[in-house]
Amino acid sequence: MPLSSLELFRSTFFANASMFKKTFLDVQAEFGDPWSAEFDLHLAKLFGDDPTAHADAVRGYSKFAIDAMRLQKLFNKKLRYEDCTYEEACANVYMNEDYMMKLYLPGILVSHFLWRHHYRQFLYYKENFLPLVSAVGDKRFYDVGTGTGFYTVQIFRHDREFSGCGIDISPHSRRFTGNQIKGWGFERSFTSLNVNIIGAALEPFGCIQTVEVLEHLSDPQLFLNHLRRLLAPGGYGFITAALTAPNADHIYLYWTPDDVIKQLKAADFKVLDHFEADAYVGSPGEYVPKVAAFIVS
Repeated sequence: MPLSSLELFRSTFFANASMFKKTFLDVQAEFGDPWSAEFDLHLAKLFGDDPTAHADAVRGYSKFAIDAMRLQKLFNKKLRYEDCTYEEACANVYMNEDYMMKLYLPGILVSHFLWRHHYRQFLYYKENFLPLVSAVGDKRFYDVGTGTGFYTVQIFRHDREFSGCGIDISPHSRRFTGNQIKGWGFERSFTSLNVNIIGAALEPFGCIQTVEVLEHLSDPQLFLNHLRRLLAPGGYGFITAALTAPNADHIYLYWTPDDVIKQLKAADFKVLDHFEADAYVGSPGEYVPKVAAFIVS
């Protein structure tokens, strides 16, 4: 009998990323069978039983995680992100095919399951946001900054009546997202767009989501002001941000959820609920990576 996708990934992971073996086992034990089933399903849809694809994902995650650990140590010494302009991030990350396809995107995809705070955010999204969008009459959504396409497919999975537009400046993110959409069979309901929402003449939809985009911008307030115009009356939005979490392309430093809430309210969003999770328990006085998620109208 062939290995399941999760079994293939796990054997590849243990053989090639042994320093993170305990992380894998601890998270699997903490979240149990639902975590295993969900992870297996996502791996199967995107990578199938291709050993090369699984090996590339493991390699990408390892490099991504090691780089994140290094930058977190620097952050706790300097209490600031390393200098990076938006233009530099575009050139060095988003438009860099090798970096995006072999490290960044596979790393982020796997982190949705191996990083506790990422998986908890996903659970919050499924349990608190998706039930709201089912009641929205306008079954259209924008996903702004699709990244891997991980969250893009979730609305389709929850409610097949939806159609959606995924927006991302990176051609590699759009390709990776397209692979996700195709793997799940949602191509007919999805449109990929290469537009800048600032100043774009886009029709408001009943649902918007943007996951960990704000910290990548030099002026997230301007972005949020224009994002607000994409949400139709009576609709809902899901917006997240990374807090005290350095990365190669993180520019804007958020310290607390209140920092984000202040900007959301300034953009005329109403914050209905929010969620925060730490990556791990740090030492006294240590800043650890966090995620903060907000349900807005």
